[in-house]
Amino acid sequence: MTDEKKKSIPLLVKLCSDKAAYEARPQRKVSFDMNKLQKLFEAVDNYQILVYTPYIIVLKGKGDREVTFSEDGRMLLKNVSGESEAKALACDVFEVALKASKLR
Repeated sequence: MTDEKKKSIPLLVKLCSDKAAYEARPQRKVSFDMNKLQKLFEAVDNYQILVYTPYIIVLKGKGDREVTFSEDGRMLLKNVSGESEAKALACDVFEVALKASKLR
């Protein structure tokens, strides 16, 4: 993903209070159909679904990186080296999720 594309995705990323993970959330209110998201993440090679519920999906990315994605677009990003890696991972996951919102 290019730096320009990262800047166009409206996400706020910050270190969690326990400093064990990063939190990312969209700047605007969004809602995702978790069934569509599940199908889309099953179809892409970048992520493996570890847990699926109607409210969250836990994904495993490259290495040990883990993303918990909520239906309102909030994400918990674990096993990343810093804020820039967390932002890049969040943008990538959010970009895939936006494709699911366009599926009919």
